[in-house]
Amino acid sequence: MPRARRLPAEDRRRQIIESAREVFASQSFAKVGTADLAKAVGVSEPALYRYFSGKKELFLATLRSTAPKLLELWQNIASDVEDPLETLWSIGVDYYDHLQSHSGNMRLQFQAISEAHDPEIREALRENFVSFVDFVAETLDEGKRRGIVRRDIDSRLMAWQFLGIGLTLDLMHLLGFSSELDRSKMEQWGRLYGETLRAPSQRSGVGPGVRAVSELVSSEGWPPEA
Repeated sequence: MPRARRLPAEDRRRQIIESAREVFASQSFAKVGTADLAKAVGVSEPALYRYFSGKKELFLATLRSTAPKLLELWQNIASDVEDPLETLWSIGVDYYDHLQSHSGNMRLQFQAISEAHDPEIREALRENFVSFVDFVAETLDEGKRRGIVRRDIDSRLMAWQFLGIGLTLDLMHLLGFSSELDRSKMEQWGRLYGETLRAPSQRSGVGPGVRAVSELVSSEGWPPEA
């Protein structure tokens, strides 16, 4: 019987990272052993060390691999949507729709946050979130240039708010509160976020979608005045 073809080293590294993701996402970094990782990957521990110097290097590589995948999805959505605010709305709804399939990456991020006292893990997390914030801020800046987004808003601050919505979705999912936020409410929440950022000249009155958002907020709270 012919021997199975060996994967190129870089392809094998990617395969190991994907297999390790669920292991790291399922328990704390401290509790994961190299034997657990090797078993999940389907190799011996010595073979694992041929690709990674140890558990921490593999954890960092797994963590850093999450951002490019998500950003690729966001960029694909952005290429199909003309209005920058509609781009962000579509990204938010898409994230909600596919939250279950993103759960491994989401749980991995939360596990990493619990280890953020480690400088290397904290830096890997920072790199991920900086790339997310940069994408959203640049989308908002493009909206400003086109007169769609209010010029008086801080793009990076509003980008963090956008990520905050995503983190809230993640937390609700993890804690079993998903039933409190169905898709229609998610759409309303996204519209509320977008309408607080839209330039007054781009508003065509308060439509049904925006009126429906009032169900989510106090009459004495949001939205702030433009």
